[in-house]
Amino acid sequence: MIRTPFLSAAALVLLALPARAGDSVADAMKLFEAGEYGKAAEAAEKVPAEDPLHARARYLAGESRLALGEAEAAEAHFRAALEKKPDAVPAQTGLGRALLARGRADEALPVLEKAVKADGKDVGARRALGECLAVKGKGPEARKELEAAQKLDPKDPLTARALAELLLKQGDAEAAGRAAEVHAKADPKSAMGPFLRGLALDRLGKGKEAIEAYEAAIAKDPKFLDAHKNLAILCITDNPVYSNRPRTEKAFEHFKRYFELGGKDEELRKTYETILSVLQGGEGK
Repeated sequence: MIRTPFLSAAALVLLALPARAGDSVADAMKLFEAGEYGKAAEAAEKVPAEDPLHARARYLAGESRLALGEAEAAEAHFRAALEKKPDAVPAQTGLGRALLARGRADEALPVLEKAVKADGKDVGARRALGECLAVKGKGPEARKELEAAQKLDPKDPLTARALAELLLKQGDAEAAGRAAEVHAKADPKSAMGPFLRGLALDRLGKGKEAIEAYEAAIAKDPKFLDAHKNLAILCITDNPVYSNRPRTEKAFEHFKRYFELGGKDEELRKTYETILSVLQGGEGK
């Protein structure tokens, strides 16, 4: 799953740029912040090796490629950045995340441990280490790192999500709900808080409340793909033969939006097409 990038404070320091007209890295950063990851990568990749900002450009290209799901290209960019700035924690973290995305958790772990050892207050590094430990099956250690990361920055939506999802995998929906509330309280404008609340409520069997939580997340961020997906699924979970017309229509609405936003789940597409057929046929009244 591709997640919206969130650059840590250390990463932003690495990317801090002097005011320079025509600066390609600054232009690439603007594109990155606008969510234009492909264009950001292309702009950063054009920065020549002799440019003093080359390491920054390669780091940003790595983040952009990783956001696009192109982990192999991202790994190459992060390694190039580290050749010039071997102690750059954001680039170390990026490399670890790229390796993890490529299914190479054994290689990612020492890289991320080194990053956290160098800067234990880097939220991105601690979050990535926690995620890597989770992949390695080291649940208690993963939880410790992710809780530490959330304590450092409760506003970080990716940390909140990683922690809540880990807690749900561990069967602790109550704790996942608390992690959601910590984030929601720290950043009331964030859609991640109500989304994670929805995950926890769903696991606790509180479907109606979970639907309301997902709707609250979508109200804050209409393009929150996973909120549309989960809301649609919930609307048919207790409505398997589509006898509840309002629920069926709501499911259709959010499945449709999920695919419009780029959702790729083909099993859900079959369900979506079935619902469309039911609605067009006038069934489920």
